[in-house]
Amino acid sequence: MRYGVFRVLGVSSTEVIRQDRGGYPVLEKHKYINIFLIISLVCTGLFLVMLVATKGEAALWLVMENNFDYTFTDHFRHVGFASDLRNFYFNTVEAPFPAFAYLLYYLLVKIDPPAIPWGVEAWEEVRDYQFNMLIYLAIVIVLVLIFKTLIDHILPDCPQDKRTAFAAAVLLSAPFISGCIERGNISFLTALLMLAAVYLKDEDNKYAREAALILIAMAASLKIYPAFLGFIYIKEKRWKETVRLIIYGLLFFLVPFAFTGGIASLIRFCKVILFFEGKTYRSWTNIRGVLLSISDIMGQYENSPYFVKYFKIAENIYLLGCLVTLFKTKARWKYVLYMTGIMSLYVSGSHRYVACYMMIPLVMYLRAAYTEDEGAKPRLIYCILFALTFTLPFYGYFTGWQSDLFVFLPIYIIMGYSFVEDWILDRRTAGTAKTEAEHT
Repeated sequence: MRYGVFRVLGVSSTEVIRQDRGGYPVLEKHKYINIFLIISLVCTGLFLVMLVATKGEAALWLVMENNFDYTFTDHFRHVGFASDLRNFYFNTVEAPFPAFAYLLYYLLVKIDPPAIPWGVEAWEEVRDYQFNMLIYLAIVIVLVLIFKTLIDHILPDCPQDKRTAFAAAVLLSAPFISGCIERGNISFLTALLMLAAVYLKDEDNKYAREAALILIAMAASLKIYPAFLGFIYIKEKRWKETVRLIIYGLLFFLVPFAFTGGIASLIRFCKVILFFEGKTYRSWTNIRGVLLSISDIMGQYENSPYFVKYFKIAENIYLLGCLVTLFKTKARWKYVLYMTGIMSLYVSGSHRYVACYMMIPLVMYLRAAYTEDEGAKPRLIYCILFALTFTLPFYGYFTGWQSDLFVFLPIYIIMGYSFVEDWILDRRTAGTAKTEAEHT
């Protein structure tokens, strides 16, 4: 019974447990994935128990904005926009995606076309129209299968049962099940495109590497910020691929505007982006929102308009810090961490679903844990923090604080610790090693 929890995870005691000098059990080969699964699945399981105990009240605490009035709204609202493909940019300021995204939504319109285009506020009508809900469910199923397939390829050294448990843990976590899936946000598809690109970019097959460029261009033409992945190519001095990535990006970004109103729609889109960038409100999902929340706690929210300019400076310092540290770090999995760290915390006006992008560095972290030499394996603290991000944080319910705080706090700690590791801890380690070498 002593190691029963590991047997549940499909790990034998002879494979995983050994005794250190003090006689204490130490996790070996699969310790990173084991620790992640234990923390994530236990917390999720306890939340399900709490759902029963609270008669569903805990679900209201967990869901975005503490209500279910907007479930799937992001998907069906943009499908509705796309039904009037050449005019929607001019009819609403709530269309923040590039034209490429709306071409994809337009394909869904053609599958189940309305007699006349839907209005910009008719998302519930879109949801209830014929078999639109069934189409959304089919899309989610396909995305889940793609995610599981990617996990199988990226983590081949991880046992199959663990890969299945890992996929379930991530998809049942707050960023997904009560984030991008519940809200119907296209960030799920965007994250998968990025994950596939990160995996393919280092493959030996030249067609796979070229596919990675196209996938990044597609992702950036859905959400813009995935374009930051291009800095990884600059970091690795892959200049020819960088040029081709820029070309692909311009093609996927600009050409679709020809179908949504031309240059006028492109100009209008830029104005919409500026509108969204200027939106400021209290939240735990981005740096500016956190600073506003802190000012509110300190009783200074009425002075927020004065402080916002400094909050913008702070978020841009964070952006610059991620970019600079990308070029400093030696850990390859952190290349993705710093770029997705921008997408997860920098964007003002973002909501919980942006946390799903942290799934990408999590997968690459586990890949590094399996493949790197023992001396180069990433620190376990990241494993714990990732697990606290990709779970259902039952413990937060008892505090009365917003659930987003418990989803995003581990992400802030991950990024902060990573900065400290790359700028301070690694330097000290290098200095110690140098001193020992000199003495030797």
